[in-house]
Amino acid sequence: MQPRMFDLGDRSGAAGGGTSRRGFLKGVALATGALVIPVSLVQRAAAAAQPSYEITDWIRLEPSGRTIIGVSQCEVGQGVYTGLPQIVADELDADWASVSVEFVTGRDAYRTAAANEELQQFVGASMSATMFHDRLRIAGAQAREALVQAAAARFKARVTQCEAKQGRVTHLPTGRSLAYGELAADAAKLPLNPKPQLKAPSQRQLIGQNLRRLDTPSKVDGSAIFGIDVRVPDMLFGAVRMAPTQTGKVLAVKNEAAIRARPGIKAVVTAPFWPRPAHNTVIVVADSYWAAKQAADALEIDFDEGASAGLDSRKIMDQRLAALDDDKAVVATQVGNADAMLAAAGDNMIEARYHTPYLVHATMEPVVATAHVRDGEIEVWGPIQGQDMVRRTLGRYFNMAPDKVIVNTTFLGGSFGRKYVPDFVLHAAVASKAVGRPVKVIRSREDDVRHGYYRPCASARFRAVLGADGYPTALHARVVGESLYAMIKPKAMEAAGGWDETMLDSIYDLAYAVPNLTVDNVNVKQPIPVSFMRSVGSTSAVFFLESFINELADAANSDPYLYRRHLLAHDPYAIAVLDRVVEAAGWSKAAPAGIHRGFAFNLYTGRGGAFKTYVAQVVEVEMVKGRVAVRRVVCAVDTGTVINPGLVKANIEGGIGFALTNTLKSEITFANGAVEQSNFHDYPLLGISEMPRIEVVLVNSDRPPQGCGEVALAPVAPAVAQAVYRATKTRLRAMPFTQDVRPG
Repeated sequence: MQPRMFDLGDRSGAAGGGTSRRGFLKGVALATGALVIPVSLVQRAAAAAQPSYEITDWIRLEPSGRTIIGVSQCEVGQGVYTGLPQIVADELDADWASVSVEFVTGRDAYRTAAANEELQQFVGASMSATMFHDRLRIAGAQAREALVQAAAARFKARVTQCEAKQGRVTHLPTGRSLAYGELAADAAKLPLNPKPQLKAPSQRQLIGQNLRRLDTPSKVDGSAIFGIDVRVPDMLFGAVRMAPTQTGKVLAVKNEAAIRARPGIKAVVTAPFWPRPAHNTVIVVADSYWAAKQAADALEIDFDEGASAGLDSRKIMDQRLAALDDDKAVVATQVGNADAMLAAAGDNMIEARYHTPYLVHATMEPVVATAHVRDGEIEVWGPIQGQDMVRRTLGRYFNMAPDKVIVNTTFLGGSFGRKYVPDFVLHAAVASKAVGRPVKVIRSREDDVRHGYYRPCASARFRAVLGADGYPTALHARVVGESLYAMIKPKAMEAAGGWDETMLDSIYDLAYAVPNLTVDNVNVKQPIPVSFMRSVGSTSAVFFLESFINELADAANSDPYLYRRHLLAHDPYAIAVLDRVVEAAGWSKAAPAGIHRGFAFNLYTGRGGAFKTYVAQVVEVEMVKGRVAVRRVVCAVDTGTVINPGLVKANIEGGIGFALTNTLKSEITFANGAVEQSNFHDYPLLGISEMPRIEVVLVNSDRPPQGCGEVALAPVAPAVAQAVYRATKTRLRAMPFTQDVRPG
């Protein structure tokens, strides 16, 4: 399959493309174009008149000199539309000013089997830079060598006499030069070197530079296309009504005839809530969203509440508390004999219990998708995080080969994992199938909050014995809660022996040197749909672990920084981030009056061991009338080779803000089988005025690029908890933290 693109202005979804890799893609930008939109619509229209030549899966060149770099990872705010092209352009020796970006899809070159996943195209787990770094470098170097070879032929010279630089190839003995655009047609005909010469670090021109984001101008001038902006000819609109309970299903639409008789109404259809087959959703299709929404609100529906009718947050907590002391748990890690040492310690054993709630993604742009089910194929448009997940899901549902599902990806107005789940695309396709026309189904925020795929709640029990030197000689960590792997990746969970990697992030592969360690896990099953959310299980697990380490340091009357330094002495990368964060924070000096500090560390291991990123944070808080005001966060991070410092810092800053929302505000609760929250008034996010000063320290590293999108979140909560303890002597062991903390 060739890269697929779409035009949002004047196209009905024709397939386009269909040329060979070396094919001449005349007029490709609009006719078939992988629309990524860092260029404006006007610029794209102008570009449509340009032919282009495909040099590799990732690079097309126009005679005008424009260098089009494909990006297979969707831009969800993390900066991949700039960082990944930076890797390609550096090896290509491109003129950065001539670079534009297109989203590409549909080839194995754009897929990854990272984290033990099935080969697929998706964005997740902070793996884009790690997984695509090498293949993008190779693509850039292959194209550069092909261009140099083409130039040498024109110059009738040896390749070794030619040099590529800033979008031109120069014949060094004579000074003659040709632009890449002039060489594109010839280079596209040449075979690619499977093992091109890659640049040495000292030869890099773009890697490490703080280049401005390529997608910013279009987001500033309004030309960027998000899912909500999609318009295709002959399009209708859909609005949904969903069963109030988590396991509800539609029995009957009592006033369907009256709804259908309303002006503009085209259809009333039911749809399942992926991956469950039961139909819990009614979609009203109309010629405007307003007509569809009003009609959906007026629906009179009989629902079967299902097995979750009695679902209640208090009962869920009771089940978790029971699981903490259950005799049965699945052991993930067993080193030495921690349990025997803990049993022998008696009253000298230290124990603490912690809790985190369910969370919802609460994206600024609620889920929305447009679909057109045609004879033999389906085309969809939207803010889609998992392109192949959509292909497979729709393929199965409509009994169609996955490659007959055409996926057009827009910008994502926030996702944090939410838009990897294909439920909203399935709803649009079901609606389109019913009316035989393209339909855009828009989910209201209330529907999205009450029918999301939640980050699971969790509880933990930590027990430890300290030696005479104050350091743990034995540790038993248990985490219980609803497993998301049981729903999303049951085969991976089964292969691991029945424990969920996400619930034990940073615990099962503990970075600290503890000679006797037991880590186990209990899946407390619930009828609640759960899935990935930014930083996934680490926001619970690291809160548990780092809070307990702080409590152990306090029990040993030790400085939390020095305590960790001792336990991490075997890992120089960990020591480096610890030292850098205390240096930047002025840890050795007394905090300003009224300011209290907390400390936390995390070795973030990418899913399935995909990468390792080291993070250390110092948080400063002030107690204002019993409320926690976070004033400053200093974060040192070793994320390997830094491609673009500005992008990494933005990810860290955004992650800390996201984490503070989770730490101080967020909680999804259930009563009578349904979610109690509905919108930002009862599920508030951190306000701009509440954002602390953030200082990011990028630690120099000789390692390849590691993940950075999620790594800053997890240490925030334990560091805040420790700072509050310093201020009030009150231990905060349950998120979200109470906002009326008095001295304990």
